[in-house]
Amino acid sequence: MNGVRALLCLLSLTITAAQANTTTGLNFCYEDKQLLPYYAGDGEQIASPPGVTIEHLQAAAKLTRIQLMLQRKPWLRCLQLLEQNKVDALVATYAESRRSFAVYPLTSNDEPDNRLALSQHSTCLVQRHNDNVMQRSGAGIIIARPLGYATPDYPVGVSIVPVQSQQQAFDLVKQGRVDATTTLCEVNQLPAPTGFTEGLEVVYPPLYQTTGYLVFSKAFYLQHQKLATSLWQALQQTQEPQRYYQYLQTEATLQQTEKPR
Repeated sequence: MNGVRALLCLLSLTITAAQANTTTGLNFCYEDKQLLPYYAGDGEQIASPPGVTIEHLQAAAKLTRIQLMLQRKPWLRCLQLLEQNKVDALVATYAESRRSFAVYPLTSNDEPDNRLALSQHSTCLVQRHNDNVMQRSGAGIIIARPLGYATPDYPVGVSIVPVQSQQQAFDLVKQGRVDATTTLCEVNQLPAPTGFTEGLEVVYPPLYQTTGYLVFSKAFYLQHQKLATSLWQALQQTQEPQRYYQYLQTEATLQQTEKPR
């Protein structure tokens, strides 16, 4: 009998140890088009360096001992997979409609908790030099916006043309085929460097501000609520704000030296 008890005790300890050493996996889905400073490179491959969002997430995952698994898909596909509980997390702005399938960090008042946000950025209009686009809204303005991104409330007279990428939007503005597009112009309330030297200019003040959050699928959060909370908190410790500007400055330099096509 004592031998059986000893065997059961040993088996229990072995199972407990195995459970303690099990690393939780987090399947993270993100944009398959370059969107600096957040994501670098195009297509399914993980770029090196991968973009500041991925760097911050990798550091937080290491701190919380989460095994981070990355996959790149079109943005709307990532949202669909999160809703289907086929991926565990992504980064998104807050939208009430997404709360049916996405879990955001919330305050006690059931509002988005900006203290646990991943990033805050502002978006500005990009137009041809001295075009004064917003001063002629009565005549109708056409703005190019990449597919899949939420469209803010623009003034009356503004219409949106969906395009495949941010670079395509810039090209259409240069060619005069649309009036303007938008671009990241401030990160965490500091100006972002730009490289618009070929007939384009960024218009201040920003049109609007948005906040990005790490959001989880319902299934992952229900199973790993404490771990999700720990990851939100770890992201605040691992953020390196200067990395945003290093990526943006590199992109600005590339734009300034790129030959016209």
